[in-house]
Amino acid sequence: MDKIELSREDITALLDWRDEHKELVRSLPAPKKAIEIVFKHNAFRIKGIRDGDTLRLHLSNGFVNLGKAEFTVSKDKTLVLKRGKMEVTEESFRSVLTVYCSLMALMTYGRVEYGEEIEPADKEKVTRSKKATKRSPRKPVKRTTYILRRDNGTLLAAPMSSHASPKGIFTVRGHYRHYKSGKVVWIAEYRKGTGKKKSKTYKMGGKNDDRATD
Repeated sequence: MDKIELSREDITALLDWRDEHKELVRSLPAPKKAIEIVFKHNAFRIKGIRDGDTLRLHLSNGFVNLGKAEFTVSKDKTLVLKRGKMEVTEESFRSVLTVYCSLMALMTYGRVEYGEEIEPADKEKVTRSKKATKRSPRKPVKRTTYILRRDNGTLLAAPMSSHASPKGIFTVRGHYRHYKSGKVVWIAEYRKGTGKKKSKTYKMGGKNDDRATD
């Protein structure tokens, strides 16, 4: 099961992204069949397992199990609680849903907004032979850890070991760079990348929604 690590700053950035892309979050995409979300500042963990129109969420705090809940995704893309309970407040319960759904939307649409094409995650390729063959030993599945990062002003959920860069030539806006020594340097706007410059089409709109907290 892959996992994604979040800090307090990541959650703030994620909620800001959600406020700008509410319709994408409401579409309830499932780029990962199974994912573990780790909150680095309080040890909370959310395990989300999506199987078709069924979503199961497990919540824990370190070694303490705080319960689980199973939802059905309705035809109008609404999560309907089917069974289960979590030993947290109603506000925290809603926050669990908000963080999970926002992350799944970001992992699905974030890279597209960034200018990259993505393949459906967890896509199983199964080939069957007409003749029965012996099963070969399963290779250990590599676990990928994702983190949130910004590049050229776009929020992404990218593998920890990767450095995501958009395709084509793009402009990096001027910004201040803060060093550990305390020194602050202004970095002027510059162009980055190779190839042809890509154009973007932006759509505006959306409905008001309550802001969730972690």
